[in-house]
Amino acid sequence: MRSMVEETWDHIFLLALFAQSKEPLDNLQIQKVVFLSENEAREKKVLAAYFPFYRNKFGPYSPLLANDVRKLEDSGFIYQETRQPTKRGRYLLDYVADDIRESKGARTSWELLAATQNKYENTGSFALKDMVYEMRVSVTGLNGSIMAVKEIPMRTTIIHPALERSSESPSLPNDLLDDICVEFSLTREDLDPDSLANIAIAREALTQALSG
Repeated sequence: MRSMVEETWDHIFLLALFAQSKEPLDNLQIQKVVFLSENEAREKKVLAAYFPFYRNKFGPYSPLLANDVRKLEDSGFIYQETRQPTKRGRYLLDYVADDIRESKGARTSWELLAATQNKYENTGSFALKDMVYEMRVSVTGLNGSIMAVKEIPMRTTIIHPALERSSESPSLPNDLLDDICVEFSLTREDLDPDSLANIAIAREALTQALSG
C-alpha cells in the first residue's frame, strides 16, 4: 500500500513521462516504459517510482499505474486524447522543478525516466511488448530468481517497490509535498470558476481581505 507521499511522487513521475513524450503514449507503451524505468532503477539500487508490476497476458502490468493515469485524466492534469500535460499539469511540473534538481534521488529518477523514454521513443507498442517479453529480470515473487518475462508464471509479482526498499529513494521537502498533495486533491469541480460554491468561497475570501 502506497503512502500519500509515495502516491504523490508517482503522479509527478507520470506527469514527467507525458511531458517529455513527443507522441501520445498508449496504455501498452506507458506500462512498458514505466516497467523498464523501474527495472533499471532496481538494478542500480535506486528507486524510480512505486508501481508494483505483475506478470500478465502482455508481460509486466501494474493496475495501480493504469489507475493513476485515469486519475490524472479525470483531475485535469493530462489530456485524455494526447496524454500531454494540461496547463495545470505543466504548472505543477514547473513548480517542483527546482526541488527535483536539488534532490539527488528525485533527480536520478527523472533522469533515468528521460533516458528510458528517449531510448524507446520510436519503438511501437507491440515491438516494445515483444522486447520486454524476452527480457530476463529479477522476480520478487520468486525470491529474486532471474527469469525471462515470458517464463514467469501468470500473476507472479515481478517488481514491488514496497518490498524492495532501495538505498536511495526520491525525496522532496515536506512543505512542497504538502502543497502538491493539496493540488492533487482538488478536482475539476473544485477549480470550476462558475461553480456557485466556489464563487461563494472567493467572495468570502475577498471580503475578508478588504476588511483586514
